[in-house]
Amino acid sequence: MKTEKNDIEKRFKEIVADIFRIDVKKLKDSTRFVEDLNAKSIDVIALIAATENKFGIRTERERTQKNKTIKQAVDYIKEKLKAKK
Repeated sequence: MKTEKNDIEKRFKEIVADIFRIDVKKLKDSTRFVEDLNAKSIDVIALIAATENKFGIRTERERTQKNKTIKQAVDYIKEKLKAKK
């Protein structure tokens, strides 16, 4: 299970790094989308679409907007994947 958690985190950080053009090694669990990565609406839309495609999940807009950090987003993805099983 630990490997799966790390895999989800790793894959999500790769998506974030790609969209925000940042070295994946600079991303931490505490990295904030707006304050640290200067996320704009278009970035968030791209991030949501890429995440949904990569993990095969559908997200709720209101719930997704509550994810302010990478850790919160990863936890949300894990929650959605668990519900999908």
